[in-house]
Amino acid sequence: MYIISSDASIFLEDDIATAKNDEIDIFDEDEEMIQVSDIESEEASEDDIDEFETYHENSESEYERMMSEIDERDEEDREEIGEENLDEEIIINKPFEGEQMPRTAGDFAPYFKNITEALMFCWVEKHHICMYIGLCQIFRYFINKFSIIRIIPLLATQAYDELVDIIHHPQFKCEDIVPNSRRFRKYRQRLPLLPIKSRKVNITSKKTPSTSKNIGESYYLSITDIIRHILNNPSLFNKLYFGSGQEVTENKELWYGNIWKESARFGQASITITEDLYNSGDFVIYREPGEAKKFGRILAIVQKDDRRMIKIQRIIRYEELPGNFQSNNRKERSLHGELWFLDREMDDAIVCVELQAIVRRVLITILYDTNNNGHSIKIREILYKHNGYWKLRHVKYSYQHPSEFAALEEPITNLPVYKLFIDLYYDDFGTFRNVYHSLGGVYVQIGNMPINERMRLKNHFVLGFVPFGGSFDEFIKPFITEMKILEKGKIMNVQGNECVVIASLGDITADLPQGNDLAGVKRHSANRGCRTCNAAKDSLTSDSLNLELISRYHHQTDKQFNEISEAQTISECKAIAAEYGLRLQPPILDQLKWERHLQSPQDVYHLTAGKVLRFLKITIEALSPEGKMEFITAWRSFEYPKVWHKLLNPISHIDSFMMSDCLQLAMMFPFILNRFLKNSHFKRPEFALFQHRTGVNRDDWAVKLWVKCWISVAKTMALTFKDSFTKDDYDKLRNCLDIERKLLSQQAFKDFENLPNLHANFHLILHAKNYATLLNTGVGTKEMVHRIFKSIVPKINLKNVNLDLLKHYNTLFALRHLLDSGIDLRVPTANSGFMNLPKHLHRMMSDWFVAKDNVDIIDDVNEGHIHNISFKKRVLQNTEIPNFQAELASAYEDLGDYSAAPNITAYRRVP
Repeated sequence: MYIISSDASIFLEDDIATAKNDEIDIFDEDEEMIQVSDIESEEASEDDIDEFETYHENSESEYERMMSEIDERDEEDREEIGEENLDEEIIINKPFEGEQMPRTAGDFAPYFKNITEALMFCWVEKHHICMYIGLCQIFRYFINKFSIIRIIPLLATQAYDELVDIIHHPQFKCEDIVPNSRRFRKYRQRLPLLPIKSRKVNITSKKTPSTSKNIGESYYLSITDIIRHILNNPSLFNKLYFGSGQEVTENKELWYGNIWKESARFGQASITITEDLYNSGDFVIYREPGEAKKFGRILAIVQKDDRRMIKIQRIIRYEELPGNFQSNNRKERSLHGELWFLDREMDDAIVCVELQAIVRRVLITILYDTNNNGHSIKIREILYKHNGYWKLRHVKYSYQHPSEFAALEEPITNLPVYKLFIDLYYDDFGTFRNVYHSLGGVYVQIGNMPINERMRLKNHFVLGFVPFGGSFDEFIKPFITEMKILEKGKIMNVQGNECVVIASLGDITADLPQGNDLAGVKRHSANRGCRTCNAAKDSLTSDSLNLELISRYHHQTDKQFNEISEAQTISECKAIAAEYGLRLQPPILDQLKWERHLQSPQDVYHLTAGKVLRFLKITIEALSPEGKMEFITAWRSFEYPKVWHKLLNPISHIDSFMMSDCLQLAMMFPFILNRFLKNSHFKRPEFALFQHRTGVNRDDWAVKLWVKCWISVAKTMALTFKDSFTKDDYDKLRNCLDIERKLLSQQAFKDFENLPNLHANFHLILHAKNYATLLNTGVGTKEMVHRIFKSIVPKINLKNVNLDLLKHYNTLFALRHLLDSGIDLRVPTANSGFMNLPKHLHRMMSDWFVAKDNVDIIDDVNEGHIHNISFKKRVLQNTEIPNFQAELASAYEDLGDYSAAPNITAYRRVP
């Protein structure tokens, strides 16, 4: 504990006051914007910067007058801006050019002269010191050799501890500290920053204050620049996967899923067999072992057990149709060359064959409409099963193969070709705690990274922030323009070699409402508000849904959007759009090559958390005062896993629970209820209503059924968050999702009837197979990126939040690039100093997400992942429910951690 004398305290008060005055001069972001044009010009130099700063330090009043005049001129200019100027983009912040870099030597050159500058810069950026402390105040302590004790009131404990580590470093020298704090901040432009671009966008008056302008600035980074930095980062590049989809037993990575396997934009597009070229999507005649020749379609060219194989969807003849479908009409059509698809969800519909099993290519037309390309062989119908019965549906009610909606013309070149899977995420987050001011965070991930890398916060790359009152459509236009070029292929310098880079949209992820926006579908309050199917809102959880017939298909909704656009009046447009559950205009992402309904998966994180929160509130509301007291008693005595923080009492704090809190609680809730719950713990009216809906008259059975519902939720959640799936796991997941939907919505609780979160149970299997697991399209980690930026907001001057956040991220991204031994194209050699920096300050680097090697999911993400659970001591259980432990243990066992459930050893399944 430190004791400060009264004299020292008086001195500190003066110093702090001085520091606050310094902040006004140092951290005016508008002032920084004035300096940008000079700093970024080719003639700029360090001497010019010093001279410019000295002028401002001696003439603050003149500066304020000048800024006021500039603001007035900007307002007048923006009133004169026309629509034609909205798309004009300018670079408002960029790194120094090669000739502007200082000519210094040393381990950290040319970015810093010595290790003292490097360490202090990293420390300042990590804790965002500049704004709320006054960097010059800290520097004054060092330069004048004041006692370090005087800095204590200005710093948080962690920041202070790490500063002490820097001071105690053997190579630290006080005289090496840059005396001018403003100049020190400009060192960031020596780093390999990404250029920050700006363009004007319209600002709506519906959400923003009355003083807001109609035109605002949108700041963003280039997706091309981000990709170039990633590919020139050896530590990242070496972990990227480029190649064909893989057939494996345990499906975990994105390249194990159907989207990657079947799309030429990610997997293998073609293969040569006996001098003939076969493309993914071609129709062929092939042989199966011991059988005659058959018709089939090449779904994908995959790698299985280190050899290439062809994945084929079976096509059947008239004779192979079930007897009740062998009508005279179909027989006649078969004589004219008609065949039938076997639905790919059937057990024997898809087969992997060796290359030599392919006989030859055939031309077959799929009759999505009445047009025929003239091929003698055609397919009009698909044989499938619904509720155990064979049925036929028109082929227009099926997803097209990626070769039809996202064809790729392979570049003819001798250069290496790298295909990138782009995962686009968009979500709003509140910038301030008590003031409504939201920003739209737009992030990208590279799907070529393995799942453990994509779970790291530092591997979420920021495109920018949709300004408050701005629209996603306007913000994303530059991204779409660049992606159109990248879809065709762009030559880039990758670690000194020219390569062709092809980047395509693999999926878009968002929460439920914004995901619908991105897919061009009305939100869930509409009559048809599911982006994956056309189910009406009064039958979302019904057993009668025939998903194959009501699913949304890209080629079908294209026609519906055309019908909307051809309507004569706006009222007619709205009526047609309401009928189809679509927006008036197709989504802006339709300019790219993607399937809007297949590649916009439902997010399991938001779905599950919303379900659990509703069930928690239903259960708590149904408890009597006595039941709540008993619950609190059991709650307080319950032992939680060591890695979990102690949750608040859900009886009184349920409205303050985060989504991650709900997910954690759901795993324990069945155990807690089973410990104490009796029929006397319920309010009589709620319990009677539950018995009436379920048809269970005995009170003890009704209590067991209530707990059974929680068991079903916990089992389903354990499977949905599983990090790998086998073929049997997909079947188990389908069964658990079906049981949960029926139990909650059709039997037990009216509040779950037609709940969109529960309706999504119909579609999660499709998403899991397309992307290998549901975790691959979950947004748990992405949501945590919001937390990083929200924690930065109080430490900036709040004048231009969008730009300040993006600049700070850009600086961190550049530091991370150097720490990873990334290549800076302005510098001929890699920087050895930054590569060894984590060894100098283990404490500062070990918990900084841009430098951390191994991320603890529970600690850094804490969102949506339920694994590595161990209990402090054995949990006592009520054994009234038969096989209670065995049933729940089977769910936790799927997590791959047998310590996840008490006494699980006795209930493990025998292989």
